[in-house]
Amino acid sequence: MMLAVGATAALGVPATRTALSARPSARRSAFMSDALPDWTQVDATDANERIEKMIQDNKIMVFMKGSKLMPQCGFSNAVVQVFKSMSVPFETFDVLSDPAIRQGIKEYSNWPTIPQVYVEGEFIGGCDIVVDMYQKGELQEMVERAAAE
Repeated sequence: MMLAVGATAALGVPATRTALSARPSARRSAFMSDALPDWTQVDATDANERIEKMIQDNKIMVFMKGSKLMPQCGFSNAVVQVFKSMSVPFETFDVLSDPAIRQGIKEYSNWPTIPQVYVEGEFIGGCDIVVDMYQKGELQEMVERAAAE
């Protein structure tokens, strides 16, 4: 089974800059730059505890952009499609909904990208690794062992 990773790549459309990314950065007032909290530091301990609880409470846990019903990026969608194709229960957390978890999961795993997949509390990797393991049959074996426990 071949999985499309990016919507633009799957359609053969080259990536282009959007109107928003092409415009000059908006000027921030002194109030804004001083008043905004550094989300990478806010509740770091709480974020780690929440991350650990989600990983412990779910045999398969995916930290992703969006949800399994509505993935918000091609890489997250590819991971969702892998697990759906295996008809196994899995849980997701939308890192876009919580900046502390979005940064915290990267620090927790020492892995810089999203999505991140955990099976039985073990960090497996991101999209490329999950898809590769699936294509080799390794992910199915791991998931079957997890389900048996």
